[in-house]
Amino acid sequence: MALAATASLQAADPNFHIYLCLGQSNMEGNAQVEPMDRQNVPERFQMMACVDFNNPSRKQGEWYVAVPPLVREYTGLTPMDYFGRTMVDNLPENVRVGVVPVAIGGCKIEHLDKDFNPATLASEADWFKNYMKAYGNAPYARLVECARKAQNDGVIKGILLHQGESNTGDQQWWNKVRKVYNDLLSDLNLEPNSIPLLAGEVVASDMGGVCGSMNAIIGNVPKDFPMAHSVSSANLPQKGDGLHFTAHGYRVLGCRYATEMLATMGITDPKVEYSEEIPFIPTPEPSEGDFVFDFKYFNPTIFANGTFDPSTGVFKGGQWGFGGWEYQKPIDLSGYKYLVAELNEEDKDGVEFRVFDTASYWETPYSSAYNGGKLIVSELNGMMKNLPSGIQPLNTAGIYRVGFWCYGNNPTYIKQVFATNNNPYDTAVNGVAAEASDTAVYDMTGVKVADSLLGCNLYPGIYLSAGRKIAIR
Repeated sequence: MALAATASLQAADPNFHIYLCLGQSNMEGNAQVEPMDRQNVPERFQMMACVDFNNPSRKQGEWYVAVPPLVREYTGLTPMDYFGRTMVDNLPENVRVGVVPVAIGGCKIEHLDKDFNPATLASEADWFKNYMKAYGNAPYARLVECARKAQNDGVIKGILLHQGESNTGDQQWWNKVRKVYNDLLSDLNLEPNSIPLLAGEVVASDMGGVCGSMNAIIGNVPKDFPMAHSVSSANLPQKGDGLHFTAHGYRVLGCRYATEMLATMGITDPKVEYSEEIPFIPTPEPSEGDFVFDFKYFNPTIFANGTFDPSTGVFKGGQWGFGGWEYQKPIDLSGYKYLVAELNEEDKDGVEFRVFDTASYWETPYSSAYNGGKLIVSELNGMMKNLPSGIQPLNTAGIYRVGFWCYGNNPTYIKQVFATNNNPYDTAVNGVAAEASDTAVYDMTGVKVADSLLGCNLYPGIYLSAGRKIAIR
C-alpha cells in the first residue's frame, strides 16, 4: 500500500495546483450566474465534481473546465469562480488550477467536521436533509474521497473556507476550523501546517449583513494558527436578504481570495481582471428578429386582482399577485438564447420574474428575483426549475406564462421584456466605447483597462476599442 501511494504521488502533476473549497451557502453559490460568467473560462481552471450533475452532465470524481455552476447543478456563482480565473492569470502558463468543492447551504462548521454524527440530522429541516443527502450525509468524508482522487492528478496547495453565518457569535469557531484543517491534512497525508487556509468574512454589518458581527471572530485569526488568513468582505454588496452577496460581490470576493493566496506565494502585485468597481449595467434594447412581449396583451390578474397601465408600464399587483403574458397554446422560445426583463425603477416589492412551462399556475416555474435591482438577463438554455423530485430544465419550446410576481404593496415599473439572440453584456457596453474616436480599451463589463491598444499588455479575452470588439489571444 505504501508503494502504491508513493507511485500515485509520483504520477501527480506538480504544476496542477488543487484547492479544497468548503463552507455553507455563500461558498455553495447563491447569486444567479450571468452570461459573462460562462464566457472565456480558461481551460487551465478546472473543477472536480463532488456530486453527480445532470445538467451540465458531470460525474462525481471527474475533472471539468470550471464553467459555473461548480458545486451542484442548481447552485449559482461562488467565490471559487473568480478565485480560479485570477489564479491562472497570475501563474505560469504551464500551471493549472483545480477546485474541489463541498458546500451545504445552512450548515454549521460542525456539519463539516470529521466526527459529525449523521443521526443528529433527524431534527433538521427537510431542505437541509436533502442538501446533506447529496454528500451521503457525510460532507467531510466526501471531501476527503474527492481530494484523494485529486491527489492522483495534482498537488493540494490550499483550503478555501466560507462559513460562519450559522455559527454567528461562536467564540470557539476558530478552534473548530483548526480541527477540520488538521484532520484534512492528516487524512490526506500532508505535513502539519503545510498549506494555507483562507477564511472569508460574511456580509458586513454596514452592508446590511445580519450576521456581520461574526466578522470580528473570522477576522481575528489566532496567532498560533500561522497558515490561516482571513479575507475581507468590506464594501461587498448583498442581495437584500442580509446573508448572500450579489454576483458582483462574489466576483470581487473571489479575486480577494486569490490575491491573498498569491501573496502566500510571494506574488504581491497580482493582475486582477475583475474590477472592484460596480460594473457597467447594460441598457439593452430589442432589435430586429427579437420576440418582444407587447404591453397591450399584459394581464395583471393572472393571480390576484391587479392593474396595469400599458402606456406607462406600471403594474400594481394584488397581494402575492402575478401579472404578465399567458397563452392557451404555448409559445416556443427555444430559438432564442436570452430572455431580458427590465424595470424602469429599482424593485421595491420583492419582485420575481417567473417563466412557466406548464398550463397550471400552481406548478413550479423558473424564478429569478430582482433583489432591489432593475435588470434580469437569463440564458434560456440554462433556466431550471427546483422541483421536489429534483432540478429540471425549463422546456423553453413550450412556454405558457411569462411575468412578474410581487408582494402587492408597491407598484412595479416595467420597462420591457423580450427574447433575443444578442447577449446584452456584449452589445450594451457600446455606450461606453462605441465612439470611433475613443481609442481606449474596455473589458466586457465596461471597465477601462488601457488608454490604447498600442503598447498595452492585455490578458487573453474580448475587449472593446473604437466601437469594435477586439479578441486578444
